[in-house]
Amino acid sequence: TKLKRAVIVFFKDRQRLNEYVACANYHKLGRQKLLLTEDMSAADKEFVISKAATACQITISSAVFGRGTDFFCKDARVQQNG
Repeated sequence: TKLKRAVIVFFKDRQRLNEYVACANYHKLGRQKLLLTEDMSAADKEFVISKAATACQITISSAVFGRGTDFFCKDARVQQNG
């Protein structure tokens, strides 16, 4: 985004996430997007979670990560821009 914010979007379930990923709007998001899903390896999940709160990052996730997952923001640009 122009304001260098981070965006995390949660979908109700994996099916809805997959439907969105298959649509044209997903591909318009650019290259700064990551998927976070239950079937990823622990190392991949950790990487995506650590990147989720960085400037210009878009994270698309299933709702299972909406509770109990700590998304820490260590990026001063994101903290400054809200």
